Amino acid sequence: MKKRIFIGCFVKIPGFSDRYREIKREFDRSIQGRWIPEENFHITLRFIGQVDGKGLEQIKTALSGITNRKVPVELSFEGLGAFPNPYRPKVFFIKVRDGSGEIYRLKREVDRRLALLGYPEEDRPFVPHITLKRIKSSRPQLFNGQVEKYKKTLFGTEGQVEVNIIESLLTPEGAIYKKLE
Repeated sequence: MKKRIFIGCFVKIPGFSDRYREIKREFDRSIQGRWIPEENFHITLRFIGQVDGKGLEQIKTALSGITNRKVPVELSFEGLGAFPNPYRPKVFFIKVRDGSGEIYRLKREVDRRLALLGYPEEDRPFVPHITLKRIKSSRPQLFNGQVEKYKKTLFGTEGQVEVNIIESLLTPEGAIYKKLE
């Protein structure tokens, strides 16, 4: 049976729950869509998609030594943003700043190892972020003003991450993410 997977790091932002409730209340006026539950917060290093059992085993082998271990980082979660931009938002997120450069190094190493299995490099630049909401529709001018208000807001920091192979189970209520061993 095939699994839909990606390579990423689950992230917890201590003390963010109350702030997240405030953000949801405020931004529900400007963007419609599905909010991401905090337990699903993560930084995606590489989306893979559907793989069969053999492909998954090859990926696990290729990424051994990188996955399922703690890696020291200097991450700060500061400011809000949107892809592709605040005037045509499709994804609403918290910006991730990497003072150590370690997330970028991990991304390059994951890509290098996956390239050996035939996975081509991604076309778009890597922008570390934590998705808060997938947007169905928006009021762009209101949304842009709200995002601007949070430009310098520090939501938290993180000193270590763990790179995982994560299964994405799609349900009518939204995706469920599960770390694969």
